[in-house]
Amino acid sequence: PSGAVAPSSVEQVQQIVRLANKHKLPIYPVSTGRNLSYGGPAPNARGSVVLDLKRMKQIIKVDDTRNFCLLEPGVTYFDLYRHIQERGLKVWMDCPDPGWGSPVGNSLDHGVGYTWGLYRDHFGAHCGMEIVLPNGELVRTGMGAVSNADTWQDYKYGVGPGVDGLFAQGNFGVVTKMGFWMMPQPESYLIGTVLVPKHADLIPLVKTVNFLEDQGLIGQPLYQSPVRTRALPQGGPPDPDLLSLMANGWPGVEQIEAYVAKKGVPAYGVQLQFYGPRRTVVAN
Repeated sequence: PSGAVAPSSVEQVQQIVRLANKHKLPIYPVSTGRNLSYGGPAPNARGSVVLDLKRMKQIIKVDDTRNFCLLEPGVTYFDLYRHIQERGLKVWMDCPDPGWGSPVGNSLDHGVGYTWGLYRDHFGAHCGMEIVLPNGELVRTGMGAVSNADTWQDYKYGVGPGVDGLFAQGNFGVVTKMGFWMMPQPESYLIGTVLVPKHADLIPLVKTVNFLEDQGLIGQPLYQSPVRTRALPQGGPPDPDLLSLMANGWPGVEQIEAYVAKKGVPAYGVQLQFYGPRRTVVAN
């Protein structure tokens, strides 16, 4: 990079973009610059000016009646979590692995999380954006385009064409505010594990789990193999029979089937997450 600048307001971002145009300087915006799972703060083009938005860290609103939040790009998942906990708000956020990252930055890089599908797709769960365009003008998408509309984070379409996708994983503007739908805090939460005995059971297991998730009955499934756990145990020696079996790579289905039958170990397992009223969770 040739330099870096850290604005604290939308108006400053607009001024910076206009100056960059005037002097023909490429700018490289980052939210916190620490969402390393989805790209770091280093520019792709030599000589770029890093536009560091971490000082823009206002949590503008969290509503636990209509279940949304409106954030600036410097807000981290930790910041949002603390804000919710300190105020006793009845909403959950969907967090990815890097909690120090930004919900805005993570969603713009199409990051994902761990709860229900609607909220796990972070860009899919966004509702309303404010963007500084390359000429310094300001645009708000969805109902934000309507003066004094109070439905900006309720309804993502509104007037005109939907252009939000242009600003995800792209360089058509600098996003300075972004809204997200949030998960209402459920009455109960349950996580359970289903185990299957054979390697061949994986295909029908995946089909069944996909059907449950497509119906909205479960959150993110987490697949695992107890066989792999025997190869990489926590605090103990790995199974020598398994090491011998895997010495030359994947041994084939028949050998794996014979191993799990001999050891009495399930071939695969999946963790399933359930949310909602207790009676509903138990029934599901």
